[in-house]
Amino acid sequence: MTKKDHILECAEELFAENGYDGTSVRALAQKAGVNIAMISYYFGSKEELFANLVEYRVSVLRERIQGIQKVDASSMEKMERLIDVYVDRIFSQFRFHRILHRQISLQRRSELNELIIQVLMKNVDEVRKLINEGIESGEFRKIDADLLIVTLTGTVSQLTLSSALSSRIMGVETEGCYFKDDQVTDRIKVYMKDLVSQLLLK
Repeated sequence: MTKKDHILECAEELFAENGYDGTSVRALAQKAGVNIAMISYYFGSKEELFANLVEYRVSVLRERIQGIQKVDASSMEKMERLIDVYVDRIFSQFRFHRILHRQISLQRRSELNELIIQVLMKNVDEVRKLINEGIESGEFRKIDADLLIVTLTGTVSQLTLSSALSSRIMGVETEGCYFKDDQVTDRIKVYMKDLVSQLLLK
């Protein structure tokens, strides 16, 4: 792991524990075992560091989605692969997902929030391409692709951001985090694939 990636990993831990506003550059430098000048060298400011952390995590999912686009498969098969990748990625990075949504939920029209949204929208655009490809080929019926994306991301966000409530609704009794329970994640994937097929297929 590079020094820059190490700083980002440490930053993620602190942002998860204390939020963006509650995390100082000094505390980050101490946790990462570096001096403040090194953080400034790599990132410039705490805001730019956070934006780098978002891109660092989100770009991995974007690359996976772009890989799905190149697969020789039906549009529905691509959507099913997308669901597998998306659920696995968000659940494996649920701490980061919570950091993002904690910041966005503050409803501030700040430059930081705008940077976060711009990065996330790159992924949204890739998913929109998959849906529109199926509509244009005639495999999918015409649907509001934007609201379908909201439905998919909203479902996963509810599961990750309100895990205590969601586990109670689903009747799941697991010690610790249910995101690590394969039976639960498989159940969620099956449901989401069924939902998407009902909405998209003619």
